[in-house]
Amino acid sequence: MSFRPALFLSLFMLLFWKGQLHAQIPLSFSFDPGTNGKVLLPYWIPARPLASPKPQAELSIPIIPISDPDDLALTVVFREEIGAYLSVYWQETGGKPQLLSANLFENIGLLNQRTLLITRPGMGGPGSILIRSSQPVLNIIRVRLDWVRPGVVRLADNVPNGALILTGSKIYAPEEVDGSPLTPIADTWDKQILTSSITDEAERIERGIVYQIEVPHKISRARIEVMVNGLRFDQNLRLWINGRMMGALSMDIPDLSDPGYVPTKEGHTQFVGWRKGVMILSAGRLLVGANNLEFDTPQGSHIAVRDFLLQVDYSGN
Repeated sequence: MSFRPALFLSLFMLLFWKGQLHAQIPLSFSFDPGTNGKVLLPYWIPARPLASPKPQAELSIPIIPISDPDDLALTVVFREEIGAYLSVYWQETGGKPQLLSANLFENIGLLNQRTLLITRPGMGGPGSILIRSSQPVLNIIRVRLDWVRPGVVRLADNVPNGALILTGSKIYAPEEVDGSPLTPIADTWDKQILTSSITDEAERIERGIVYQIEVPHKISRARIEVMVNGLRFDQNLRLWINGRMMGALSMDIPDLSDPGYVPTKEGHTQFVGWRKGVMILSAGRLLVGANNLEFDTPQGSHIAVRDFLLQVDYSGN
């Protein structure tokens, strides 16, 4: 087979040009429905997102999918209403709406955010994302769209497979971005270390909730992990075990690129969404038998938790 340098160079330049073009395309777009000024749109959003005032308000975002195999991550920042819903559809041009999520709300009545992954095969051709409210108001604060490309990662046997990694190394499991209601994390064993869920769903805790757990054997150490919504950066969440105060949880601070950073009416910045809190417990903090765990919330606050995990090490037995 003969080698043709001119053809090889042409193919190389074509691939290089495509790579450069993809790198220059704005792959993220953030939109606040309450913004009245002019919004600079990327080419893959051919018209301004349109909010329609109806008995069931709707936000329509026209989308022209970019090249295969890119998927689209949709993050919605919103204000929850108890008993209401906020659903998401994809409607290909000329087709019928396809339900992506029946309800983004977690029934906590707080500011919140959720992310969905819309796959490229699921989109087909050009169409629109439809976000529908059960009320005349949308309750949407911000919408962010990110084109994401499949990548290659290496996973240990006991590491759960991630479905999506966004800017700031925010990792989502497949069940977190498929639009279904969030479910408890399954119990897992890693040698002598057990990780188990204490909560079944998101719930408000400012009025006081006592979590009862049973420890069958003596432990050498333990770790607490919980997702928290509603806690300001200048506040802390304290943990009590069996009537003794253990201290404040260490709370993470999300990357500044997170769409959950929104301005307040007073001109300050607040974070909307879930933050992870953790605490390490030495031997003796948890007793063999029944234990009562309770969070102490700041006065006047409105706090919710979910994915409350207890990790215990039985290796000393």
